[in-house]
Amino acid sequence: MQSTVVTAAPDFAGMGDAAARITHKRGPMLHSIHRPRLGTALTLLALVALTWGGAAQAQTYTGGIADNFAAPTEPASPSAGLLTWIAANYMYPGTRDYDEGGADRYFGTTFTNLTRNGRICGATLRTQVFNGGLNDSFGLKFVDTTGALLVPAWGRRISTLGVPSLTTGTINLDLAALPGGVNLLPTLNAQGFLDVTVDDDSAVDYVTLTLTPCRTDVFMRDNASDVGAEPGTYGSWGIWSSPDIRVCQMPGCVGNENPEFGQTNSIYVKLNNTGPNAPVGNPGVGTLMLYYTASGGGALWDTDWTFINSKPVTVPAGAVGFEVEVPWSNVPGPGHYCLLARWVSASDPMTFPELIPSNTVSNTIQNNNIAWRNVNVVNLSPLVSTQSFNFRVRNLLLDGTSSAALEVRVPEGPSFLEQGDITLTLEPELWASWGQKGTGFEVISDGVVRITDPSLARLEDLHLPSHAGPMVQVTFSATEEARNAPAQQFTVQVVQYSETEEARGELPEVGGVGYDITVGVTEP
Repeated sequence: MQSTVVTAAPDFAGMGDAAARITHKRGPMLHSIHRPRLGTALTLLALVALTWGGAAQAQTYTGGIADNFAAPTEPASPSAGLLTWIAANYMYPGTRDYDEGGADRYFGTTFTNLTRNGRICGATLRTQVFNGGLNDSFGLKFVDTTGALLVPAWGRRISTLGVPSLTTGTINLDLAALPGGVNLLPTLNAQGFLDVTVDDDSAVDYVTLTLTPCRTDVFMRDNASDVGAEPGTYGSWGIWSSPDIRVCQMPGCVGNENPEFGQTNSIYVKLNNTGPNAPVGNPGVGTLMLYYTASGGGALWDTDWTFINSKPVTVPAGAVGFEVEVPWSNVPGPGHYCLLARWVSASDPMTFPELIPSNTVSNTIQNNNIAWRNVNVVNLSPLVSTQSFNFRVRNLLLDGTSSAALEVRVPEGPSFLEQGDITLTLEPELWASWGQKGTGFEVISDGVVRITDPSLARLEDLHLPSHAGPMVQVTFSATEEARNAPAQQFTVQVVQYSETEEARGELPEVGGVGYDITVGVTEP
């Protein structure tokens, strides 16, 4: 069988530059096999995500197999409403399958749930047909459940789309600029489905519908001044202290709380649909995904993170601070945890690939779809003089010993050391490998250092074995006088600096934990 490829200009106005590229073939092998229907489900639906830099992810829906009408036939998937319309408008009820030839029978199929990824800004349709008649037509329709047309149908004779009678051809259509100047995108967005018909002596090999969702840019802030720029800038507050993530032990709390083991907690995440990478005006449709890891500095994606929960969300166009509640029922035990939020959306893909494994800090800086919150709440009161927290110091190299440093700093405001003490207790292996270099501290016993600089202290020349994550215990103690005075607020950060795969031999900031400290008597 010989085939030739030609480009045929259409013989009607309104197509513009969208000429139809046609493959002509003589004498395809068509099948007159009839089999029971498999319901209205599109059993051969293929979802293929095509990604390109800076663009939304196209979703491709394919019915049938592009096999040039080879046996066996594949079932089409017409809706009940489309079958009703065919029965009311044609002398022979029912439809034919993909690859099925013969005379006097419609082909019909329905693509459904097309707006699952948000509003559609682009749609193309590609199909291969055998034109078996002189006046057979190709049609696009929107038929409701009763068999009524919701809007006037669009259709053209197959021969005017570049496939002459008794030949096989491939038809490409832009649904935003159909012949005759018709734009189906508004109706496609309003209805969320599409009916495709071919009558009535012609056969269909396959139909492929490719949809491009409208680009959106939903982001979560890394700090209070973040407007969604990529890469992000975060200054002294650390990219790991997002104000758009908080925890409540019971739904509806004010502020942020430490999670409570043994019960369902609530995680609240604020989403902003005003990012700089897309025009504002389309709702953002995606899935909010949440993870936890041990409280500490650096973390590798995705080996260090444990999945918490996810929730499908539609963020209204232009929304700022759209807060979503996600239950957290699998708190693994008493303790403190770091949280990671990821916005996953076909219309708003990650700008920077999340390799596995990769540095969580790098991923968060590069992608405004990711936010990280490592903030613990410390309450020192007349009845509570001391609280301690574990801080993991993670080796982020894929292999080999890593150099590291720990910094204790006050990003702004008064120093907690005016009201108490901060001590760090190192695990024996980490203590043994440390040369006690640095500034702003004093060694008070074996493995324990006390912070003496009220604004900045740094432990230099730490060494982390391959794949290690030793713990440092961070302890806050307040004086009796401070605990019985009116409440005061303090912020302390413990920050890890260490080598990464991207920066071997250097010590960039790779993560940290903020401690929001309240000392004293809180008014009821």
